[in-house]
Amino acid sequence: MQICAAINISLLLLPTLYATYLRSDDMEVVSHCVTQALCEIQCIVQTVICFSKHDTLQRILEELWSCIGKAQQHEEEIYYLYLARCNVFYSSYIAATYATVAVGLIGPLFLPIVHMIFAEYPFNVNRTLVIAIVRAHQIITGHQICAHICMCLFGGLLIWFTAARYECLMAELQRTTDIHMLIVCIEKQLRLKRYAEDVVECFRFMVLFVIAACTFVITVCAITIVTNTPLVAKILFTGITVSLLMYIYMYAWPADHMKEMSLKFSQSVYDLPWYEHTARMQKNLLNVLAYQKPVVLSINCLVPELSLRYYCSYLSNALSFCTALRAMLEETTT
Repeated sequence: MQICAAINISLLLLPTLYATYLRSDDMEVVSHCVTQALCEIQCIVQTVICFSKHDTLQRILEELWSCIGKAQQHEEEIYYLYLARCNVFYSSYIAATYATVAVGLIGPLFLPIVHMIFAEYPFNVNRTLVIAIVRAHQIITGHQICAHICMCLFGGLLIWFTAARYECLMAELQRTTDIHMLIVCIEKQLRLKRYAEDVVECFRFMVLFVIAACTFVITVCAITIVTNTPLVAKILFTGITVSLLMYIYMYAWPADHMKEMSLKFSQSVYDLPWYEHTARMQKNLLNVLAYQKPVVLSINCLVPELSLRYYCSYLSNALSFCTALRAMLEETTT
């Protein structure tokens, strides 16, 4: 099924690249085609990654459902708090993405609007049957691409869940009264750390591709926006840029919180009444306090740490680039 999905998207990627070649003299069309091609390549890349990480993802999901099924009341309350924190933002992104794709793909069949997919074929597509097949393929593939675009929500969900488990474990640590309970907490913390590392490992390269693709697309969109293009095109590419920045944010936000929670687990020992315990217990608590290595989502030599600080830096650099590009173009035109 995954191989068929990748082949199906490839059948649209090739006409997209062909359209880029044929319309290379039109900057607006080229920008649209490049953005579309990157979305299609992203789907193929994510399909390959999910296929290679199938066993790990399956194990992660099984543990997720197991934890939810065995959750105690205070843990359920923590899960509900996390769900209430991000459900509006993430669900709005899903609704907006699917609504945009549905209008762009199905709308031209009933409304006088331009089709959102740019594709050129090396054969005659003016026959009714061929047009029907091509349009059906584009609609199916477009919704498939939309589902892959929303896959950041899946990664974000797993990262949020990991952070919530750290908070549940912190609550359990606060009730520790003897060495045996502390050992149980440490064992759970080590298992949770391995779980968090598995989640990070599954989505690390997806995040890398998203950041690279966003950087390239934002550059192309910025050039299109600051040049002499129609207002409708500028609004379209501004929307694409904003959606891509939101895409990165939906990874950076939970990753930053997971880092904070994994660090707070060790620091929460401060809140224990350690002075009421025995000297041996105090020594063990000190060992827990000494281990303060957080779990971070990072890519070696490229992204040192995906966090809100990194996102703000990325956003600042993107805006600075747009400002510099506009100034350069104004100088060349005067």
